[in-house]
Amino acid sequence: MSTFPDLPIAPPTEYLAYFRLFNAGDYFEAHEVLEDLWVVEPGPLRNYYKGLIMMAVAILHWQRGNANGARKLHRDARAYLAPYAPACEGLDVGEFLDCTDRLFAPLQEWSPGQPVPPIDGTRLPRLELRG
Repeated sequence: MSTFPDLPIAPPTEYLAYFRLFNAGDYFEAHEVLEDLWVVEPGPLRNYYKGLIMMAVAILHWQRGNANGARKLHRDARAYLAPYAPACEGLDVGEFLDCTDRLFAPLQEWSPGQPVPPIDGTRLPRLELRG
């Protein structure tokens, strides 16, 4: 297992699994695996993990046609993740937030009663650990 300069130790396996599952488009499983880490995290990374979990679920809700839930979760996830920018645990958080903002832009303009805009698969973020 490799280490990253901004990390004192190798990332937890659940964190690495989240990246793999998220990038595979398995947002439900990504959220589930990171939740296992979030529930035992007592420190300052708890809200970071919560934001990542919420972002995966936001995308999942949109894919399932729940525009209100997706929009709310995106907003809340963003609020949880923003304090960790520019980078945390090997992730460029600022870039991730910019990418998800571009992804969710059409949904921010959506109004109840209108058809839910389709999610643009070409704008789905791809997570990369840097270090």
